[in-house]
Amino acid sequence: MIVCDQAIVERSGQVVIDRLSLTVAPGEAVAVIGRTGAGKSSLLAAIATAIPLHAGDILVGGRSVRGASDAVRRRLGYVPPLPPTCPAVRAGEFLALFAAAAGLSGREGRTAVDGGLATAGLAGRGDERLDRLPAGRCKLLLIARAVLHAPDVLLLDDPFGGLDPVDRRSVERLVDDLRLAGRTVVAAIDDARVPECFTTLAVLHEARLRHHGPADASAIVGGRPRRCRIHCPRRAEAAAAIVAPLAERVDVVDAHAIDCLLEDAAARLGELVARLVRAGIAVTAAGPHPSWTEQLVDDRE
Repeated sequence: MIVCDQAIVERSGQVVIDRLSLTVAPGEAVAVIGRTGAGKSSLLAAIATAIPLHAGDILVGGRSVRGASDAVRRRLGYVPPLPPTCPAVRAGEFLALFAAAAGLSGREGRTAVDGGLATAGLAGRGDERLDRLPAGRCKLLLIARAVLHAPDVLLLDDPFGGLDPVDRRSVERLVDDLRLAGRTVVAAIDDARVPECFTTLAVLHEARLRHHGPADASAIVGGRPRRCRIHCPRRAEAAAAIVAPLAERVDVVDAHAIDCLLEDAAARLGELVARLVRAGIAVTAAGPHPSWTEQLVDDRE
Protein backbone atom coordinates (compact mmCIF):
# COMPACT_ATOMS: atom_id res chain seq x y z
CA MET A 1 0.00 0.00 0.00
CA ILE A 2 2.89 2.40 0.82
CA VAL A 3 6.31 2.15 -0.80
CA CYS A 4 9.05 4.63 0.07
CA ASP A 5 11.89 4.38 -2.45
CA GLN A 6 15.06 6.22 -1.45
CA ALA A 7 12.94 9.16 -0.32
CA ILE A 8 14.76 12.38 0.57
CA VAL A 9 13.01 15.33 2.23
CA GLU A 10 14.63 18.69 2.94
CA ARG A 11 13.34 21.48 5.13
CA SER A 12 15.05 24.87 5.23
CA GLY A 13 18.04 23.37 3.46
CA GLN A 14 18.42 20.53 5.98
CA VAL A 15 17.86 16.87 5.13
CA VAL A 16 15.14 15.56 7.46
CA ILE A 17 14.53 12.24 5.65
CA ASP A 18 17.63 10.70 4.10
CA ARG A 19 17.33 8.00 1.41
CA LEU A 20 14.58 6.16 3.25
CA SER A 21 13.19 2.94 1.78
CA LEU A 22 10.23 1.29 3.48
CA THR A 23 7.29 -0.85 2.41
CA VAL A 24 4.02 -1.00 4.35
CA ALA A 25 1.43 -3.62 3.35
CA PRO A 26 -2.36 -3.49 3.62
CA GLY A 27 -3.47 -4.59 7.08
CA GLU A 28 -0.21 -3.42 8.63
CA ALA A 29 -0.04 -0.90 11.49
CA VAL A 30 3.38 0.72 11.75
CA ALA A 31 4.62 2.70 14.73
CA VAL A 32 7.38 5.16 13.79
CA ILE A 33 9.52 6.12 16.77
CA GLY A 34 12.72 8.10 17.27
CA ARG A 35 14.22 10.96 19.17
CA THR A 36 13.05 14.55 18.64
CA GLY A 37 14.20 15.67 15.20
CA ALA A 38 14.65 12.14 13.86
CA GLY A 39 12.21 12.84 11.00
CA LYS A 40 8.99 11.14 12.16
CA SER A 41 6.62 14.02 11.39
CA SER A 42 8.41 14.81 8.14
CA LEU A 43 7.98 11.23 6.93
CA LEU A 44 4.23 11.29 7.56
CA ALA A 45 3.85 14.74 6.02
CA ALA A 46 5.71 13.59 2.90
CA ILE A 47 3.47 10.53 2.54
CA ALA A 48 0.45 12.82 2.95
CA THR A 49 1.81 15.16 0.23
CA ALA A 50 1.85 17.99 2.80
CA ILE A 51 5.55 18.62 2.06
CA PRO A 52 7.44 17.87 -1.18
CA LEU A 53 10.09 15.24 -1.80
CA HIS A 54 13.56 16.43 -2.78
CA ALA A 55 14.46 13.09 -4.40
CA GLY A 56 13.27 9.51 -4.59
CA ASP A 57 9.59 8.67 -4.53
CA ILE A 58 6.72 7.51 -2.33
CA LEU A 59 3.87 5.44 -3.75
CA VAL A 60 0.48 5.08 -2.07
CA GLY A 61 -1.67 2.42 -3.67
CA GLY A 62 0.65 2.52 -6.66
CA ARG A 63 0.27 6.28 -7.17
CA SER A 64 3.22 8.64 -6.75
CA VAL A 65 3.10 11.53 -4.30
CA ARG A 66 5.14 13.46 -6.85
CA GLY A 67 3.05 12.88 -9.96
CA ALA A 68 -0.41 12.02 -8.64
CA SER A 69 -0.77 13.92 -5.36
CA ASP A 70 -4.54 14.42 -5.75
CA ALA A 71 -5.10 10.69 -6.20
CA VAL A 72 -2.89 9.95 -3.21
CA ARG A 73 -4.79 12.38 -0.97
CA ARG A 74 -8.08 10.67 -1.85
CA ARG A 75 -6.68 7.36 -0.59
CA LEU A 76 -5.56 8.54 2.82
CA GLY A 77 -6.52 10.35 6.00
CA TYR A 78 -3.88 12.48 7.70
CA VAL A 79 -3.88 13.67 11.31
CA PRO A 80 -1.28 16.42 11.87
CA PRO A 81 0.19 17.00 15.34
CA LEU A 82 -1.38 20.43 15.87
CA PRO A 83 -5.05 21.09 16.72
CA PRO A 84 -7.33 22.86 14.23
CA THR A 85 -7.18 26.67 14.26
CA CYS A 86 -10.87 27.43 13.64
CA PRO A 87 -11.98 29.06 16.92
CA ALA A 88 -15.43 30.17 15.75
CA VAL A 89 -16.29 26.82 14.14
CA ARG A 90 -18.37 24.19 15.90
CA ALA A 91 -17.46 20.49 15.97
CA GLY A 92 -20.33 19.41 13.73
CA GLU A 93 -19.59 22.17 11.22
CA PHE A 94 -15.91 21.21 11.22
CA LEU A 95 -16.70 17.60 10.32
CA ALA A 96 -19.41 18.58 7.83
CA LEU A 97 -16.91 20.76 5.95
CA PHE A 98 -14.51 17.86 5.46
CA ALA A 99 -17.32 15.41 4.71
CA ALA A 100 -18.44 17.69 1.87
CA ALA A 101 -14.85 17.99 0.62
CA ALA A 102 -14.71 14.19 0.48
CA GLY A 103 -17.88 14.08 -1.62
CA LEU A 104 -20.20 12.95 1.18
CA SER A 105 -23.57 14.69 1.06
CA GLY A 106 -27.18 14.22 2.15
CA ARG A 107 -27.90 11.29 4.43
CA GLU A 108 -24.44 9.80 3.77
CA GLY A 109 -22.81 13.05 4.89
CA ARG A 110 -24.97 13.34 8.02
CA THR A 111 -24.22 9.73 8.94
CA ALA A 112 -20.48 10.35 8.52
CA VAL A 113 -20.62 13.47 10.70
CA ASP A 114 -22.63 11.72 13.42
CA GLY A 115 -20.17 8.83 13.38
CA GLY A 116 -17.26 11.27 13.56
CA LEU A 117 -18.77 13.03 16.57
CA ALA A 118 -19.18 9.67 18.29
CA THR A 119 -15.55 8.78 17.53
CA ALA A 120 -14.49 12.07 19.13
CA GLY A 121 -16.62 11.44 22.21
CA LEU A 122 -18.96 14.27 21.17
CA ALA A 123 -22.12 12.37 20.25
CA GLY A 124 -25.03 14.82 20.35
CA ARG A 125 -22.65 17.72 20.98
CA GLY A 126 -21.97 18.95 17.47
CA ASP A 127 -22.59 22.57 18.55
CA GLU A 128 -19.48 22.59 20.79
CA ARG A 129 -16.98 25.26 19.68
CA LEU A 130 -13.49 24.04 18.84
CA ASP A 131 -11.80 26.70 20.95
CA ARG A 132 -13.67 25.46 24.02
CA LEU A 133 -12.80 21.80 23.65
CA PRO A 134 -10.04 20.16 25.74
CA ALA A 135 -6.86 19.31 23.83
CA GLY A 136 -7.59 15.58 23.95
CA ARG A 137 -11.07 16.07 22.50
CA CYS A 138 -9.59 18.16 19.67
CA LYS A 139 -7.14 15.35 18.94
CA LEU A 140 -9.98 12.84 18.71
CA LEU A 141 -11.89 15.23 16.46
CA LEU A 142 -8.91 15.42 14.10
CA ILE A 143 -8.79 11.63 13.99
CA ALA A 144 -12.54 11.48 13.35
CA ARG A 145 -12.13 13.95 10.49
CA ALA A 146 -9.38 11.84 8.94
CA VAL A 147 -11.51 8.67 8.79
CA LEU A 148 -14.78 10.28 7.60
CA HIS A 149 -14.28 9.01 4.03
CA ALA A 150 -13.07 5.51 5.06
CA PRO A 151 -9.55 5.94 3.66
CA ASP A 152 -7.30 3.02 2.75
CA VAL A 153 -4.42 4.63 4.65
CA LEU A 154 -4.49 6.50 7.97
CA LEU A 155 -1.49 8.63 9.00
CA LEU A 156 -1.41 9.64 12.67
CA ASP A 157 1.14 12.15 13.95
CA ASP A 158 1.43 11.92 17.76
CA PRO A 159 -2.00 10.25 18.07
CA PHE A 160 -1.80 9.73 21.84
CA GLY A 161 -0.52 13.17 22.84
CA GLY A 162 -2.88 14.88 25.29
CA LEU A 163 -5.18 11.85 25.63
CA ASP A 164 -6.26 10.35 28.93
CA PRO A 165 -6.07 6.53 29.33
CA VAL A 166 -9.69 6.01 28.26
CA ASP A 167 -9.32 8.04 25.06
CA ARG A 168 -5.95 6.41 24.39
CA ARG A 169 -7.62 3.01 24.43
CA SER A 170 -10.27 4.32 22.03
CA VAL A 171 -7.58 5.24 19.51
CA GLU A 172 -5.90 1.86 20.02
CA ARG A 173 -9.20 0.12 19.25
CA LEU A 174 -9.62 2.25 16.12
CA VAL A 175 -6.14 1.24 14.90
CA ASP A 176 -6.96 -2.41 15.59
CA ASP A 177 -10.28 -2.17 13.75
CA LEU A 178 -8.72 -0.52 10.70
CA ARG A 179 -5.90 -3.05 10.58
CA LEU A 180 -8.30 -6.00 10.83
CA ALA A 181 -10.34 -4.46 8.01
CA GLY A 182 -7.25 -4.52 5.79
CA ARG A 183 -6.47 -0.80 6.03
CA THR A 184 -2.96 0.57 6.52
CA VAL A 185 -2.00 2.70 9.54
CA VAL A 186 1.24 4.58 10.07
CA ALA A 187 1.69 6.52 13.32
CA ALA A 188 4.51 8.72 14.59
CA ILE A 189 4.69 8.12 18.35
CA ASP A 190 6.63 10.72 20.29
CA ASP A 191 7.03 8.94 23.63
CA ALA A 192 8.12 5.59 22.07
CA ARG A 193 5.54 3.71 24.17
CA VAL A 194 4.08 1.49 21.47
CA PRO A 195 0.67 -0.13 22.13
CA GLU A 196 -0.03 -3.72 21.11
CA CYS A 197 -2.32 -2.61 18.27
CA PHE A 198 0.78 -1.94 16.13
CA THR A 199 2.21 -4.85 14.16
CA THR A 200 5.43 -3.24 12.95
CA LEU A 201 8.08 -0.91 14.30
CA ALA A 202 10.19 1.59 12.38
CA VAL A 203 12.94 3.44 14.25
CA LEU A 204 14.32 6.65 12.76
CA HIS A 205 17.67 8.05 13.81
CA GLU A 206 18.98 11.35 12.42
CA ALA A 207 16.74 11.18 9.32
CA ARG A 208 17.59 7.55 8.50
CA LEU A 209 15.79 4.28 9.07
CA ARG A 210 17.71 2.42 11.77
CA HIS A 211 15.37 -0.50 12.46
CA HIS A 212 12.33 -2.01 10.74
CA GLY A 213 10.65 -5.18 11.90
CA PRO A 214 7.89 -6.80 13.96
CA ALA A 215 6.71 -4.79 16.95
CA ASP A 216 7.60 -7.36 19.59
CA ALA A 217 10.28 -7.81 22.21
CA SER A 218 12.45 -9.87 19.85
CA ALA A 219 13.80 -6.50 18.72
CA ILE A 220 15.70 -6.41 22.02
CA VAL A 221 18.10 -8.97 20.58
CA GLY A 222 20.80 -7.25 18.61
CA GLY A 223 24.11 -7.46 20.41
CA ARG A 224 23.45 -4.66 22.88
CA PRO A 225 22.83 -5.08 26.61
CA ARG A 226 19.30 -4.13 27.67
CA ARG A 227 18.01 -2.76 30.95
CA CYS A 228 15.42 -4.74 32.88
CA ARG A 229 13.63 -4.25 36.18
CA ILE A 230 12.68 -7.07 38.58
CA HIS A 231 10.14 -6.45 41.34
CA CYS A 232 10.69 -8.60 44.44
CA PRO A 233 8.87 -7.08 47.43
CA ARG A 234 11.12 -6.48 50.46
CA ARG A 235 13.89 -8.69 49.04
CA ALA A 236 15.80 -6.39 46.68
CA GLU A 237 19.17 -6.69 48.41
CA ALA A 238 19.01 -10.48 48.47
CA ALA A 239 17.84 -10.58 44.85
CA ALA A 240 20.72 -8.35 43.73
CA ALA A 241 23.26 -10.74 45.29
CA ILE A 242 21.78 -13.69 43.38
CA VAL A 243 21.46 -11.86 40.07
CA ALA A 244 24.88 -10.15 40.09
CA PRO A 245 26.92 -13.05 38.63
CA LEU A 246 24.65 -13.23 35.56
CA ALA A 247 24.26 -9.52 34.82
CA GLU A 248 26.52 -6.86 33.38
CA ARG A 249 25.36 -4.56 36.15
CA VAL A 250 22.84 -4.63 39.01
CA ASP A 251 21.41 -1.63 40.88
CA VAL A 252 19.06 -1.73 43.85
CA VAL A 253 16.24 0.71 43.09
CA ASP A 254 14.60 0.44 46.52
CA ALA A 255 13.63 -2.30 48.97
CA HIS A 256 11.31 -3.84 46.38
CA ALA A 257 13.05 -3.65 42.97
CA ILE A 258 16.38 -4.07 41.20
CA ASP A 259 17.57 -2.92 37.78
CA CYS A 260 19.78 -5.21 35.68
CA LEU A 261 21.82 -4.66 32.54
CA LEU A 262 21.67 -7.92 30.59
CA GLU A 263 23.19 -9.39 27.45
CA ASP A 264 20.55 -11.32 25.46
CA ALA A 265 17.89 -9.96 27.77
CA ALA A 266 15.00 -11.83 26.12
CA ALA A 267 16.50 -15.19 27.18
CA ARG A 268 18.50 -14.20 30.26
CA LEU A 269 15.65 -12.48 32.13
CA GLY A 270 13.67 -15.71 32.42
CA GLU A 271 16.71 -17.47 33.79
CA LEU A 272 17.18 -14.79 36.44
CA VAL A 273 13.55 -14.97 37.53
CA ALA A 274 13.77 -18.77 37.80
CA ARG A 275 16.87 -18.50 39.99
CA LEU A 276 15.19 -16.01 42.29
CA VAL A 277 12.08 -18.15 42.67
CA ARG A 278 14.19 -21.24 43.43
CA ALA A 279 15.95 -19.21 46.11
CA GLY A 280 12.59 -18.45 47.73
CA ILE A 281 12.34 -14.84 46.52
CA ALA A 282 8.91 -13.92 45.19
CA VAL A 283 8.95 -12.04 41.87
CA THR A 284 5.84 -9.98 41.14
CA ALA A 285 6.96 -8.46 37.81
CA ALA A 286 9.95 -8.51 35.48
CA GLY A 287 10.60 -6.89 32.13
CA PRO A 288 12.47 -4.24 30.15
CA HIS A 289 12.70 -0.88 31.90
CA PRO A 290 12.34 1.55 30.22
CA SER A 291 10.29 -0.29 27.59
CA TRP A 292 12.26 -2.09 24.90
CA THR A 293 11.03 0.44 22.32
CA GLU A 294 12.32 3.34 24.41
CA GLN A 295 15.66 1.58 24.69
CA LEU A 296 15.83 1.14 20.91
CA VAL A 297 15.32 4.88 20.50
CA ASP A 298 18.01 5.59 23.08
CA ASP A 299 20.63 3.37 21.40
CA ARG A 300 23.75 5.20 20.24
CA GLU A 301 25.60 4.09 17.14
